[in-house]
Amino acid sequence: MRTVALSLAALVFFGSSAPPRPARDDHGSAMSALADVRAAVAEIVRIEDGYAVGHGAYLRAAHRAMNALVGRRDDGYAPSFGDPGDGIGTLGHLDRMLDQSGSSLWTPAVEGAKANVLAAAASLQSSLGQKEMEDYEADLTQALASLALVVGRATETGVLGGLDGALANTALGVPAGATTVSGCAAPNRAPAYGIVAGRLAYVALPRSSASAGIPNGFAVSRVEVAPAWVVLYAPAARAAIALCRAGSRMRRMRAVAAPGAQPPYTAAQAHAGSAIYRRACLQCHGADLQGAAGPAVAGTEFLTNAQHNKWTLGDMRTTVFENMPFSNPGSLAPQQYADVMAFLLASNCYAAGTQPFPTAAAPTLAKVKLGPIHGARLSNPRLGTCSVR
Repeated sequence: MRTVALSLAALVFFGSSAPPRPARDDHGSAMSALADVRAAVAEIVRIEDGYAVGHGAYLRAAHRAMNALVGRRDDGYAPSFGDPGDGIGTLGHLDRMLDQSGSSLWTPAVEGAKANVLAAAASLQSSLGQKEMEDYEADLTQALASLALVVGRATETGVLGGLDGALANTALGVPAGATTVSGCAAPNRAPAYGIVAGRLAYVALPRSSASAGIPNGFAVSRVEVAPAWVVLYAPAARAAIALCRAGSRMRRMRAVAAPGAQPPYTAAQAHAGSAIYRRACLQCHGADLQGAAGPAVAGTEFLTNAQHNKWTLGDMRTTVFENMPFSNPGSLAPQQYADVMAFLLASNCYAAGTQPFPTAAAPTLAKVKLGPIHGARLSNPRLGTCSVR
């Protein structure tokens, strides 16, 4: 009998006694990280451009800049000098983004930003031990150069774009709770953010309030004015449009190709499974299925992990039926497990059919490989999920 290769850490599906994590807000964390960087820069610039004299004044400026970068939980935090930031620090916000999220299009930019914050902190730490003003100023200049890379440029993408580039060109620029739509089509509502495979294609704003609603740090490459709204295109819009065209070609090719193995489940099962999920699983995996005390069970993060680890539907069924709920394995009835499986498949954008998900193990499930559904009509492009009604 084949051993299921799904680790508990990678795929823990149901209830747990651990408290749920707070809903993450990566956009808010990025904005707060930038605010702390700017607070640190202001301290350095103020002491270099001001009239303060004496070794103590310069040490105070370096300590305050360091406090804004590392946050109060770091050993380098010196509370007696005060903190111009929010206390969490740029590193705290960046670590929160990297710890709570799977790999995203903006992850390299955030990882690069963290490396540059650490470099800036090292320069500030070096400045604290300098006795000569020339050496002190050289360290502060190096710290400013590193922090400039953390901020980056809104017109650049990837690591070189820094946080500004990630906010202006990827789904990181979407505030929590904002409406997202497919960036492959013209907007049909406003305000709304057009997303294509993690890229920010445009922001649609009501025409009556467009000038006041432009997101902070958003770089506009092109503007289109419609009767009811204004569409502001991001610098990455061209790359997003190219992906739309490539996806359209792939869909046309798949339309004439032989269909592959599809998971069996019915829409009625998925609807029933939704209620069971809310009762037995939501505390651990969240209302959006992106994880709380446990990991994500639907969407881009989950399906990418599934594809990378070569999970099959049979693997997933074994884990759910035999190992869940985590705190009470096997406590659901076979039909309830099958309904929850249907709900998870529907949430991952697999199409419903007429064959119900089986309550007993079936060899055919091992032939269904899990992974992203190309061309799926996502209800939430940012998360990569489909709604179940």
